Amino acid sequence: MKGFVVLAILLLIPSIGYFHRQIFLRELKPRLERQVEEVLKEEGVVDPGVRLDYLDAFISGAVDSDSQRARVVARVDALSGVRVIGRASELRAPGWLRIGREEDRFSVSGVVSEDLVVELTPPLKASSGWDASLERRKFVINPKGVEGWAEFLEYYFREQGDRSVELKKGGLIMRGDTSSGLRIDWLSKASEVVPKDMVSDEFLLRSSPYHFPGYQPESLRDETVLGQLRRKLNDGVVTFRPGSEELQSGDRDKVIIAARAIITAGEGARYAVGGHPARDGNATENSRLARLRAEVVGKILVDHGVLVSQIETRSFGVAPGGDRDNQVEIMVK
Repeated sequence: MKGFVVLAILLLIPSIGYFHRQIFLRELKPRLERQVEEVLKEEGVVDPGVRLDYLDAFISGAVDSDSQRARVVARVDALSGVRVIGRASELRAPGWLRIGREEDRFSVSGVVSEDLVVELTPPLKASSGWDASLERRKFVINPKGVEGWAEFLEYYFREQGDRSVELKKGGLIMRGDTSSGLRIDWLSKASEVVPKDMVSDEFLLRSSPYHFPGYQPESLRDETVLGQLRRKLNDGVVTFRPGSEELQSGDRDKVIIAARAIITAGEGARYAVGGHPARDGNATENSRLARLRAEVVGKILVDHGVLVSQIETRSFGVAPGGDRDNQVEIMVK
């Protein structure tokens, strides 16, 4: 008799499991799915999806950030009778990518998909380990424009100087040293990567690329000669009276001394003779006057033996702080 009871119980176990499964599928599963869907709706998940394997929940869709992704997972996981598999499940969060150069060394950081190729194309070169801060994840939406920005990177990093560019869901942002002319060029080039209204910058304006911290002239490599020359050229900076194109008394001699220093340094070096516009007043007129002043200084240099091919006269941008207003200085290129 006892054996029959045991046998009956064993035969009933599959039936009980079957009925429990039917109850789950008909009643509990739809209710749990609605609860999960409600959470996804409240959180604004794009293209939300829910799949339940008994109490294991697989959720999918797109969210605005990593923090939102974590919050959604936590809320679903906190529902009674549900647990999220893999913690992050299949929610896709937007990635971001930042490439920068500091002291001539490139680095990259960000969060991207596992299959995205992140590299620099020649002539740009990255050293080993440059991507140590780059994180790769399975469910990441790469920022728009990242697949086709190689040409922009080559253009953007062509000039010397420390700068960076970051691409994320909100657009493209550039930071670092620039000049007024380069800023215009880079903003225009960046609009080829993302729409113009998604391009922004936090640049620090310099008077010219030759004023970037750490700038290394390409036409004169001898450090000893360069150091001596720079000191003499710095002593040769001249200041014009506001609105005037004429050198002040004694400044002509300073330019002549600078000419001798240039000749001593050799014919291979090249120079930018630039006038700094005044900060106040009409910007166009100030820039025109700055160029005329540079031409005045350039003519004196040529008259005293400097080759015409060695110098370029131009207007620099307004110097940060205004400490160079109405001056003309000679920079080694």
